[in-house]
Amino acid sequence: MNILKTNTIKFSLLGLAVLSGSILFSNPSDNIPFNFTGSFSSRMSQDKIVRKAVPFKPTEIVIKYKKDTTFQSMSAKTVSLGFNVETVSARAGFAKAQLTKNETLEQAIARVSKDPMVEYAEPVYRYYATASQPNDPNFNKLWGLKNTGQTIASPVYTTSNPGTSGKDMDVLGAWDLTTDCSSTTIAVLDSGSNYNHEDLVGNLWDGSAGCFNHNGTAIVGGCPNHGWDYASSDNDPKDEEGHGTHVAGTIGAVGNNNKGISGVCQSAKLMIVRVLGLGGGDNTTVSNGIYFAVRNGAKVINMSLGGPSYSSLIYDAIEYARVNDVLVVVAAGNENTDLRTGGAYPCKNSNDNIVCIAALDQSYGIANFSNFDTNPTTSSRVVDFGAPGTNIFSLYGTEVSYNENATSYTGWTTANSGSAWTSATCTTSSFNMLTNPDCSLANALFDSGAPEPSTMSYSTNSIVYKNFTIPSGSTNVTLSHTIFSWGEPKPIGCYDYLQVKYSSSTGNPATGTTLSMWDSNRGDYRSELCRINSNIFVSESGDTKTLLNCIGGGSNCTIGYRFFTDSSDAYYGGLVSDFNLTAWAPSNTSYALINGTSMASPNAAGVAALIRAYNPSFTYQETIQKLIDGGVSESSLTSRTKYGKAINANDSIKHLKQVTGVTAVLQ
Repeated sequence: MNILKTNTIKFSLLGLAVLSGSILFSNPSDNIPFNFTGSFSSRMSQDKIVRKAVPFKPTEIVIKYKKDTTFQSMSAKTVSLGFNVETVSARAGFAKAQLTKNETLEQAIARVSKDPMVEYAEPVYRYYATASQPNDPNFNKLWGLKNTGQTIASPVYTTSNPGTSGKDMDVLGAWDLTTDCSSTTIAVLDSGSNYNHEDLVGNLWDGSAGCFNHNGTAIVGGCPNHGWDYASSDNDPKDEEGHGTHVAGTIGAVGNNNKGISGVCQSAKLMIVRVLGLGGGDNTTVSNGIYFAVRNGAKVINMSLGGPSYSSLIYDAIEYARVNDVLVVVAAGNENTDLRTGGAYPCKNSNDNIVCIAALDQSYGIANFSNFDTNPTTSSRVVDFGAPGTNIFSLYGTEVSYNENATSYTGWTTANSGSAWTSATCTTSSFNMLTNPDCSLANALFDSGAPEPSTMSYSTNSIVYKNFTIPSGSTNVTLSHTIFSWGEPKPIGCYDYLQVKYSSSTGNPATGTTLSMWDSNRGDYRSELCRINSNIFVSESGDTKTLLNCIGGGSNCTIGYRFFTDSSDAYYGGLVSDFNLTAWAPSNTSYALINGTSMASPNAAGVAALIRAYNPSFTYQETIQKLIDGGVSESSLTSRTKYGKAINANDSIKHLKQVTGVTAVLQ
């Protein structure tokens, strides 16, 4: 029987590999902090706003008089023009005064400038100390906040490393005005967060005095751990895999504390809402998390998560957020997919309060994994902006990862009866793998001219296994791999089959736990892996398994692959490649580099939080408009996002229309 006549497979094992390190995750006259259309906004007079780093005082004016005007004349003229004199500088020839008439500052400037004794008039401009780089020791790794063209050591994304100096969010410029987001609660809907991390303590929302569940009912005992866990239905949203901790750190790691890094917000109020358990979440956990965040006062929600399916449940929850003036920032997804046709939700939701973010590299090219949208109708594109999303350094945990392709599957132990497993680099496919009985199956799969594969021996019971050392106290241990199995099927189960075995001991895992793998041909999970009809079993791409029995115990996890055949009609065996075992344990002092639109989204969310905290009266619509107005056009985003712009903190906070009739004169 020729395998190529019964089954044709055209793809690369390497194409099924998990992306290492990725998770499914001016013009001075423009520097005015509010948007004017002919008159000053009344909110300028709000005390909490005036105490911010405003560029000028809206109720004061400086009048520069013409040469040789005397001190007495300047004082008298200022009064006659309808102002209360504060000071007069005889040598410099100006008077500083308070407005008294029912007119705006720009109207007063226009009126006074017409007087023949006046050379010019202008606002009382304010100046502040320029923000300096914080003392956090790893700030230089945060290229998204300040890109000097630095090289990121041991990168997880090698393109554009080093990148282009100046291609960043210009956060230091925004920090000239504010570093503090604590007046705006930011909800991080993710895998939880390590709220004991050295760089988060002090920047967390405090729900200990009282909080509400997703239904609006007061929770007995409050939320002492800074949020809620909808994945496990308890009040402890601790992170068990690191993703949410990394995201929270990007938004609001404590700045200027001589530790680790600084978030976009040096001071923050982060609400931790765990909606993703080990293996992900669903529409119920995500929607409940949104309701919880809104009911407890969040004004910015970051969701570095997504899936291929639209959910009305999540749409309705985001609408509830919209009605309550909450901005939701989401990740575009990491499938390198054009969302003109592809699915990625909630990025593709039509809610007006969603901002969807693509990932940019260190030269502001769109990352090779990032989703995008090329819809010819620009307004219909669902991906809005780009933000830094490669080699993002943030809070994490202790993690080890074993990529056996890179080590050519050395150190594996075999226990055989019948056909034996071997590690090999198969000559036709050039892939490192574990294979039984030999390379002939791989060669036949990937080379139409290869000969018929070798058959297994009858009555084979052969296992190959290896022990891996993992961090003690690991809370997440995952296994990904690609499996091909040409076993013989029977009506229920298989006569000849491959199994995946594991245990937390160091010995042969043959009697340990059997992993069920998704069979795309049968449409269900199988513990015995064999073909169906003429279709070879191929493990589902991205079918990553959580090894529960290796979690929370010792420091060992052993993986094995067992092939079994009966006493007749042995077939072509199987192979394993793309093996990657990853284990993670929480740490209060650890940091890591990660790629993803999951990392781009919190960069944007941090900027949105800076905007809303700087002016708490801003609505979600005004915040989005500020992101648009202040965004910097990038060629890589022009045809792939709605606005064609990268998020820019400095311009989004300072960029506003020039006040009509006001001329800035800087000395």
